[in-house]
Amino acid sequence: MHPEEIITSRDNAKLKLVRSVRDGREDALIFIEGFRLVDEAIRSGLEIDNIFLSADVGIAGRATELDSSTLVEPKIFRSLSDTNNSQGIIAIARRPAWTLDDISDGSVVMLHRVNNPSNLGAVVRTAEAAGVAGVITTMGAADAFSPKALRASMGSSFRLPVIQGLSFDDLIEWARNRQLVSTAADISGNLGYTDVDWKVPRLLVFGSEAHGLDDRDLELIDEKIVIRMENEVESLNLALSCGIILFEAKRQRMG
Repeated sequence: MHPEEIITSRDNAKLKLVRSVRDGREDALIFIEGFRLVDEAIRSGLEIDNIFLSADVGIAGRATELDSSTLVEPKIFRSLSDTNNSQGIIAIARRPAWTLDDISDGSVVMLHRVNNPSNLGAVVRTAEAAGVAGVITTMGAADAFSPKALRASMGSSFRLPVIQGLSFDDLIEWARNRQLVSTAADISGNLGYTDVDWKVPRLLVFGSEAHGLDDRDLELIDEKIVIRMENEVESLNLALSCGIILFEAKRQRMG
């Protein structure tokens, strides 16, 4: 379809695919919405299948670099959006195919059954900013490439290796083989996070927001750490906790 042609039917085959990707029914593809995120995807080298633009927005920004841009009637475009206030641009791209072999030397974050996509995406963003080698999720975790998670990661998931859906036990064994010290952030921890030597490469493990890590999981962990708090506050948001710990690790490495 040429840019001057406009899709005006909800039943258009291309738009049916967009909705299917948005709703997580296409394993090989991801749904990217908003000018900044689409721009990040292009600059990060993702393979873009198509870009859809609301006809009232027109071809703008880096979308002009692609021959596959498709205009959509504004009312129809709004039915595709995953946000309340769409910027009028959606890209469909190939899902990054990271593996454990893509993770370089250094510390790694592991998210065990973390099911909030916004928190998961924020952790990926924080991990990239703090210089972590990669993020790994276990089976049952949210999809790091869902629309909500991608918005929270703000493009970091396009660059930082993110490997999903692995076994907790297998990852602990992988960490041992890589000589990573498995270190869990948990309220049962007996070490303050500032008392740990973060110059030693580690697998930093976080459990789900609701349930944390169970006793069996904790038995497999080498060290358990805690962020000590006052005034009867029991816990912090997952992404905030991760940021506090990772930037302490970064401070130590650079110090």
